[in-house]
Amino acid sequence: MSGNDYGFLFKPNGNENQGPSNSGEEIFSGDTAAQSLARELGQNSLDAVAKDGAWPVTMVFELRRMKVSDIPDVDNLKRHLRAALECYPGHPRLQQAVAAIEAESIDVLRVGDYGTKGLSGSESIMDRGSALTALTRGSGVSIGKTDAGGSFGIGKSVGIRSSLVRTEFWTTRTPESDETVFAGCTQLTTHQDPESNDPRRLMGPMGTYTLLSDTQDYHYLRDPAPLGPFPQRSKPGTDVYIIGYSAAADDPELEQIRIAMIDNFMAAIMRGHLVVKGITDKSHAWVLDADGLKRAIDAISDPERRTAMQAFHNALRQPPVIKTDVRLGEMKLYINIDDSLPRKLNTIVMRKPLMKVRAYTNTSITAKYAAVLECSSPQGNRILRSMEPVRHDDWQAARDKTNGKAALRAIKNFILEELRKRVKMELGDEITIKGLNTLLPLELQIDGNPNRHGVRASNGPGVERESASLQGRETAPEPVANTGGKSVSITLTSPAVADDSGDSVFTGRKRGGDTKRGKHAAGIPASGKAGDGSSVIEGGNLSMRYWFDTKSGDYILVLRSRTGETEKGVLRLTAALDGTFGNYTPPVEEATDISSSEPRRLEVKEGSISTVRVTGKRPTKLRVHIKGGIRLQLGVK
Repeated sequence: MSGNDYGFLFKPNGNENQGPSNSGEEIFSGDTAAQSLARELGQNSLDAVAKDGAWPVTMVFELRRMKVSDIPDVDNLKRHLRAALECYPGHPRLQQAVAAIEAESIDVLRVGDYGTKGLSGSESIMDRGSALTALTRGSGVSIGKTDAGGSFGIGKSVGIRSSLVRTEFWTTRTPESDETVFAGCTQLTTHQDPESNDPRRLMGPMGTYTLLSDTQDYHYLRDPAPLGPFPQRSKPGTDVYIIGYSAAADDPELEQIRIAMIDNFMAAIMRGHLVVKGITDKSHAWVLDADGLKRAIDAISDPERRTAMQAFHNALRQPPVIKTDVRLGEMKLYINIDDSLPRKLNTIVMRKPLMKVRAYTNTSITAKYAAVLECSSPQGNRILRSMEPVRHDDWQAARDKTNGKAALRAIKNFILEELRKRVKMELGDEITIKGLNTLLPLELQIDGNPNRHGVRASNGPGVERESASLQGRETAPEPVANTGGKSVSITLTSPAVADDSGDSVFTGRKRGGDTKRGKHAAGIPASGKAGDGSSVIEGGNLSMRYWFDTKSGDYILVLRSRTGETEKGVLRLTAALDGTFGNYTPPVEEATDISSSEPRRLEVKEGSISTVRVTGKRPTKLRVHIKGGIRLQLGVK
């Protein structure tokens, strides 16, 4: 890095003293460094796509260990950091900054984007419409941003917050220019001028890397040499260098960055709008793109987070429900109903940048699901953008007096109506009866009233003879106070059936592919080749719901793949005898696949059903007749 005439310029302080806390940084106080960087810089990069539709934008997160001596104007930076610490000697953030800048080496994170248009405009005070100025010296400034994006100055605050020495640099290049611009900023506190002994000579908190000979305007360095070990910018786009990346020790392979990008930009990655790369000193490299996204999600070590991301990924692979609203234009809702989820995951909402804004909860929906709502129309994106705070993590009606309430009402009603329809289609009608306990006899009341009494049965002294209905002699009921009860809600669920058109029920999962099987869960060795329809389907890979059709005397089985992969082969049923499942095989006589409008007869041999196919996309429905029409408790071996 060259440019001896350039350095950090601090100007005299104004009428207000600035302490160690910065309002721009406090906005992200609840987020990790990885989460805040991923959201803000990811949105800035997507918003700066070179031209509309010219996807993908590529983001590179590169973590390197760099010599402190390679930091531009580092000696001057050290003096100002020490001066800030002298003004606030007990502040841990400033103590940490001084310790980091006085070490021999430091961790630096570069976040570069490609396929973007860079930062246009001049750094001069006279250029009031400059995107370059908005990022490097602005605070909450949206100049040069479209309706898709946020505020440049907020992105700057995220970088400062993630820096141990509160310093960041930028390089940027536009398609129209053959020059690369180098800029820098450090955000400290109001402090005494290090070159003066006068305690009244106070300097402002922000230092800007510029030509030091002109204190009336700003002149950034052009065509700089590479910064430390990082590559030189030669293509349009922007690099952000975070000096002393605060999460480097906890995230040396940038796994937290990768997970944060998946969490916030899953849809953008799936559609090929965004490619993300990670590079570290240890030559560890990873790539997030549409082809490898599923593998990256499946490799997440945290099981709860992995399950949630898999569920939303599956939702985005479903055909969306589409509705056109008079204000918001086209809205799309992707729904994944999955009763194997550990809990309800709610509905993530997003607009044109395809970045997660927030999640909406529907308390009236008790089914387990993950859903995604997208509103990317020009008018909808514009309205919803105006309803977001600076963190872009909510849609607040009060921010748009004209459209806010109506827009939120339209979105929430659309989500609720479609979720109810899908749950009814896949899981059947669900009826919740509140207050049913008020209709029960007094002895069965459980309403939390300690003055109400129930009865406790007593077996008495007992007799030698036992029966299925009575154990011991009866005695008079013994009253007992009910002190721990509360009102009970009873939920009745009727099984899902196909709709009137005969179309099959959808599960919301949509994963494809074949799977190889090892040893059978019930100890039965697999036979046949993987995927040829003759191998035994492992019972642990399926979930099954069933009911008895009294009119036909048949069982209706609804099978789902637990793995999300296609399971095909021989289905072996079992039945419980005396309440215990064992090796008993029910005498199946006939079986038909009724998943589609054209039933498919299945071969039955020795109680086993052949050529059964259960995909990860939708449930498989079978009509099974057992000899004699006997009622059994069924299971899958």
